[in-house]
Amino acid sequence: METPLRTTPKLLTEEDFGFAKFWFYPNFLVGEFAEGADVSKEDSIGPITSIKRIYGTTTPFIYISNRKNSYSMDPMGYKEIVDMFPNLIGMAIVSENKYRRMIATLEKMFIKKPIGVFHELDEAFEWATQNIQQLDK
Repeated sequence: METPLRTTPKLLTEEDFGFAKFWFYPNFLVGEFAEGADVSKEDSIGPITSIKRIYGTTTPFIYISNRKNSYSMDPMGYKEIVDMFPNLIGMAIVSENKYRRMIATLEKMFIKKPIGVFHELDEAFEWATQNIQQLDK
């Protein structure tokens, strides 16, 4: 896995959990899961702890999911995790794969947050930046 974004604000920290890698920036987080990972709720404890430590419950942030690899995750557990963060203001899903983008469209039915679906990370980064800036208005 490579550092995903080319033009970003200062990287706060990078954390590798084996099954996934996360890059934390002010007001957004990029996650990339390993090829073939089967992610359980128990696996999510490490990333959840890091997100809470970095953003707390008041710093608004957007999660950018870089779906360049194929992996599986319990969709009901996914919703529970999203619900843990009242300061999560939206999600961006990035994939060049048409099937993965279609799945992202289905996620919009379960997650009541703004969700953007993009082909490139730079597009998601721009969308996230615009959504964060809207909070200041």
